[in-house]
Amino acid sequence: MEAQAFIRKRIDKLRKTMIHLGMGAVILEKPENVMYFTGFNPVLNSMPVFFIMEQDSEPILLVHCLRMNHAREESCIERIETYGMWGDVPSLAKEPAEAIRLLLGKCQGHLGLETEYISFVRYKNILQKIKPEGIQSISFILDHHKLVKDPYEISRIRRSAELVDVGVKTTIDFLGQGYSEAEACTEGQYAMRKLWHKKFRDSEVCGYGTSEGGMIDSLHVWCLSGGHIAYGCDCPKHYYPKEGDLTLPMAWAKTDGYHAENERTIIIGHLDEFKQHAYDSMLRAREAVFRILRPGTLFKDLYLVAAQVYSDAGFEKILPGRVGHGVGCSAHEFPSLDSKNEIPLAPGMVISVEPGLMDKAWGGVRHSDTVLITESGYEKLTRLEAGKIILSRHP
Repeated sequence: MEAQAFIRKRIDKLRKTMIHLGMGAVILEKPENVMYFTGFNPVLNSMPVFFIMEQDSEPILLVHCLRMNHAREESCIERIETYGMWGDVPSLAKEPAEAIRLLLGKCQGHLGLETEYISFVRYKNILQKIKPEGIQSISFILDHHKLVKDPYEISRIRRSAELVDVGVKTTIDFLGQGYSEAEACTEGQYAMRKLWHKKFRDSEVCGYGTSEGGMIDSLHVWCLSGGHIAYGCDCPKHYYPKEGDLTLPMAWAKTDGYHAENERTIIIGHLDEFKQHAYDSMLRAREAVFRILRPGTLFKDLYLVAAQVYSDAGFEKILPGRVGHGVGCSAHEFPSLDSKNEIPLAPGMVISVEPGLMDKAWGGVRHSDTVLITESGYEKLTRLEAGKIILSRHP
């Protein structure tokens, strides 16, 4: 499924938004947003790329000279300009702000910027160079543009979901054989890579880099046990889960820039009464969420029904801050499934469903699924067993 036609629709929608809000131009720098509108992910963002568009002109992808060949091969945007210096590649200017000035001149109307992402230095330099009539934040607008996924995005999230299912299942299998957290996670990651080689070798599995580092491989598996679960996200240890433990294998993957996740809390042997009560309450909270998961339901209602289950079970003092989040180009994309979010669900949205409990004193319980909202309800894109999962005591 080719991305180009869908990217053209995204650009057309953005242009209509610009006209409606009186934006003369937009400049995007956040790697996930640049990829969303161009199809290009530089992987390493130490020399940033920019998506630039005026109301009445075709969009421009501005990249450092070093990224030009990569951009020409992967971008769905025809016009690619360069800044900086590398070899014999022609360049507009040494610095990106000056190149932007040469491309835009003096901005007519307001300028749309990702004010929740752009650095103060970049913001200041751009304003000094092109002197717009005013600045409009486009970050929240883009969040809403990306809420409903198109068929291309959904197809990539499906691939990622298949990868994370294998990653978590394999990790559970090796935990059952007596492996440590770290050892089992290594096997899970290897299984994900083998499935990628077998079924999705035409897709990239890289992530989005920062200003100081890249992400060549997005196939991640980690596992936390006991009180370590309360950290939320941390590296697995060479810890061998033992009788009475809760342990939580988790996997993330990106396929052609699109994310999925899977998390499963595992019971090692026999739990004490308190932990078993927490685990059973988590399963009931999930059931309550899935019971109302359909178009028209407000995001906050998903939180409230899960929180009610936990409160009724006596966990009102350790309620989660949210019970899931958006899934797309980012692992934790807008919106948050929290008690304040009054956005209604709509077909094409992709979210994680993960009502959980965490407490450093005893650990935590959480299953997470990547879920697509459909016309009549939902489809679980991650399909691994999501009930009570028990492993016998390790040797």
